[in-house]
Amino acid sequence: MTGTGVDLKKPEDSMAPKNEASFNFKKLFSDLAVYGSGNLLIKGMSLISAPIFTRIFDPSQYGAWSLINVSVAFFTGILLLGGDNAYTRFFFQCKTEEDKQTLSATWFMFLAAWSLVLLAVILPFSRVMAGWLLDSNIYHQAFLIGLLSGPPAMMNLILSQALRNRFKAKTYTALNVATAALTLVLAVIFVLVFNLGVTGALLGALVSALVMMPVRLIFIRDLLKWRFSLIFLRQLLLFGLPLVPMNVAFWLLSNADRIMLARLSDLDNVGLYSIAAAMTAVLMLLQNAIGQSWLPHAVKVYEENKAYAAEVFKKTMLYLLTASGFIIVGFVALAQETLYILVPPGYYDSFKAIPYLSIGFLFFTTAQVSAVGIMVKNKTVYIMLACWTVALINIGLNALFIPRWGIAGAGAATGLSYILFAVSYFCISRRLWRVDYNWMASAGLLFFPLCAIMAITVVAASELGVFAALAIKMAILLLCCLILLAILGKTEKIGLKSLVNRGISSLKKN
Repeated sequence: MTGTGVDLKKPEDSMAPKNEASFNFKKLFSDLAVYGSGNLLIKGMSLISAPIFTRIFDPSQYGAWSLINVSVAFFTGILLLGGDNAYTRFFFQCKTEEDKQTLSATWFMFLAAWSLVLLAVILPFSRVMAGWLLDSNIYHQAFLIGLLSGPPAMMNLILSQALRNRFKAKTYTALNVATAALTLVLAVIFVLVFNLGVTGALLGALVSALVMMPVRLIFIRDLLKWRFSLIFLRQLLLFGLPLVPMNVAFWLLSNADRIMLARLSDLDNVGLYSIAAAMTAVLMLLQNAIGQSWLPHAVKVYEENKAYAAEVFKKTMLYLLTASGFIIVGFVALAQETLYILVPPGYYDSFKAIPYLSIGFLFFTTAQVSAVGIMVKNKTVYIMLACWTVALINIGLNALFIPRWGIAGAGAATGLSYILFAVSYFCISRRLWRVDYNWMASAGLLFFPLCAIMAITVVAASELGVFAALAIKMAILLLCCLILLAILGKTEKIGLKSLVNRGISSLKKN
């Protein structure tokens, strides 16, 4: 047994300021472009499956597939034990390559063993669980395949985190895109060629995870040493375990709408809502890309120079809100027309939930920045409390809204919950580590996209023709974009023309 663990009690004031040049916004946004483009490619492949599966599965079958997928996501999160965030937090506190190897080997081996033990415990109860979730046992085999995919999916996640910690954004993204492509191809083959239905769609994910796991191991082989440290393991568990209830709460926040639709309505409405959730998952992927690129940079600059880190966080908030506002408004503007292209008419009503979910993701952008303030203070218990509070509120809102407004009510309940979630993160982080964000600019960068989304929703519900409605939506998007750039330019004292030229130059370089 080797490794001495990480010193968590180093006083902040004793840290000498480091070279500010160690943080590079160009590198941050370059990584964000790589992660974001990769995630969009992955979601693009997922959307390719929508025209296929919505024509093979009726809304009820599509709803069952969606519920099993969210259950697998829950199981995978339990298996991970908050391990991705814990691993990142202590990876950058390791002072030597040997400590990083010991930390990595300890965590990888423990998570692999733990996942197999938990899987063996719950497999005998799979039929009962499937019956409760889907109110039927006809999908038991599909549910069982979903459970089996949990451990390899979890291991792929933690192995990918090692690539992120090494700032290998391109390799990380390429492997994730390859995984998504393989999953899609195998799922289509199992469904269409072998006629396995919902079971085949889930089997594609299982086989893909098993194939890609050794590939990821090859890319991080320099970290794979036969070492184990109980001290490291204790530190990782102390940090990660409080995140498990948080992950459960976050899963409820993200998926209680579908579960409650199944209980308060039927699988047909779950199927319609799942299309809306699948489309808005593009926005969640944007949020994930922000977190993937931002977290390692944020932790690193905080450890090096806390005063400079506060300025970095302040500036990052403004740029991310500007970009997020434009992308989310653009997404909503095109969502209805995208549905017309992707799915049969029976699924068109899915749009009713999209604007409300999108507004929630707009505000959740702030949490991607502010949450790091909680993590660097090692106060993840506050994240857990915030998640559970908002998750319970989300359940209450769904129970109130779904009987009245159906899938639109589910979208509104979840969107409002994401707003409350972002507010709670911000308030907690500010108490732990004060960063003086620009309040007026941030409020404007949230308010104007909100107005634009609501205006687009009104246009979408009108009697206008497709082309006339699309033209008005594009005009709203353009106006919103100009306002966002004007707010950012005024705050950063950069001319509008200069901002546009910088953005074009950045895109060309990436």
